Amino acid sequence: MPVGTTVGQAIDAQRQWIAEQDAKKAAAQRLKAEIEAKQAAAAAELSKTIVLTFVGQRYLPRNLDAGQIDNRLSVQIGVKNLGAKAIKGVRLQLAFKNTFGEVISKTPLSIEHAIPPGGEYVWKGVRKINEYIDEDRKLMDLEDGQFSTEMQPTMVVYADGSTIGSPDAN
Repeated sequence: MPVGTTVGQAIDAQRQWIAEQDAKKAAAQRLKAEIEAKQAAAAAELSKTIVLTFVGQRYLPRNLDAGQIDNRLSVQIGVKNLGAKAIKGVRLQLAFKNTFGEVISKTPLSIEHAIPPGGEYVWKGVRKINEYIDEDRKLMDLEDGQFSTEMQPTMVVYADGSTIGSPDAN
């Protein structure tokens, strides 16, 4: 407080500061609600367009004789186009969860493959596994029936260039 400020002026300044903070907090809450509403609308639209299914996973230990120097996790995901337009690509978040529903690993994926209306495609991908990273060690030990997956589509790009969703959605 500057020299010569009265108690009344200090109280008024504090009240003004509190009002400004409350206004900022309210604006942030409105923005959050707006963003969540847009994401929910995009997710609803995406769910009408595609169906994702986790086909399976397999741990591939390093095999120096075969030239594979890294441990790897192989994953297969099925994609079905429910829409009327051909799909050029799909972006999604893949989460592996343990028996208790806790996320073991979460990773973004981009599936770039043409899928005609009503068509299906099985995407196969491989991720390097570092046995010294806790998250990767848990992925190495996954066994069928002891984990679940959750896939959240975040964006679909159609063959005509139009899109649904957002490339940076989580």
